[in-house]
Amino acid sequence: MENLTIKDIAKMAGVSHTTVSRALNGAQNIRPTTYAKIMELCRTTGYTPNAAARQLKRNDSGAIGIIVPDISNAFFCELTRHLEWMARQGGRNVFISSSFYDYGTEDKNIRALMENRVSGIILSGVGDQTCLRLQDYLGKSPMVFLGDNLPEGMVSQITVNNYEGTRMATRYLISLGHRDLMFLGGRGSSVTHRRRHQGFLDAASKAADVHYDIFTMLSGSRIEDGYHTGMTYFTRCIEENRPIATGILCISDHFALGVMQAAVETGIDIPGQISLIGFDDVSFASLPKIQLTTISQPKEKICSVAMQMLEELIHADRHIPISCKTIQPVLVRRDTCGPPHR
Repeated sequence: MENLTIKDIAKMAGVSHTTVSRALNGAQNIRPTTYAKIMELCRTTGYTPNAAARQLKRNDSGAIGIIVPDISNAFFCELTRHLEWMARQGGRNVFISSSFYDYGTEDKNIRALMENRVSGIILSGVGDQTCLRLQDYLGKSPMVFLGDNLPEGMVSQITVNNYEGTRMATRYLISLGHRDLMFLGGRGSSVTHRRRHQGFLDAASKAADVHYDIFTMLSGSRIEDGYHTGMTYFTRCIEENRPIATGILCISDHFALGVMQAAVETGIDIPGQISLIGFDDVSFASLPKIQLTTISQPKEKICSVAMQMLEELIHADRHIPISCKTIQPVLVRRDTCGPPHR
């Protein structure tokens, strides 16, 4: 059949043309039976999306941009992998770049994507000043923001409940019997990190007979930042003959891995002497020699919702309301936590 349109396929399938568009662009929240019906109709009729017509009608270049702070970070690496796969399943090309936690680089990356006329951008911002630089780009390209570092209502946004994540982790340590808690790491310029700190503080302060504190030394959340912070904290406690907290939360899994190495080098056993919890649930956290207890961010779900948001913005015939969604994290119990032994 020649000259079929997306509306023709929608009519045959008995669904809206928006549903057909979402199915063709890899949206995950379509009923399997509906998805199968649409795909079968496309196969039997020979219908394929006309990229040239789509570009002319909607100014859709067929490409999107993804900007993250650091592609070498396992969490952002896994996010971009999911996003790229989903975008390419929908027939899109993808431009990926890192901002390296630098606002100037972030601005240049956004500007470059705009100049290359991408159809939309998915952005995970550097920090709480990202919003100031985004003012110049609002309304110029569909955009979905990942994370907390942006005032709600500025652009469509999806985040994980970071506050609830660390509150959950803190209460778990307390339930195991820990009454001396420490939170290691965090950047003051990161709303995400501030919310993780606050979840810890609120949970710890409401528990009886719990001593708690936050120890930050370096602004990063990399493995080496965790290592240097952990070494400093452990050696100070040992040199000053102060007890080391039996329950330790870390700002991220990367940071926790560095703390684990510092514990090995200072002769501290995990979970014999301290219980350790990370945040993110990156792939290495479940390796046999690591088995890190952590707070999981459901990365595939985050990416699926983000892509759906972006496609809806790209395909909208008119202005649609800004959408803000929060995904609930999950506590993943592994081998680095147990009851205190002292």
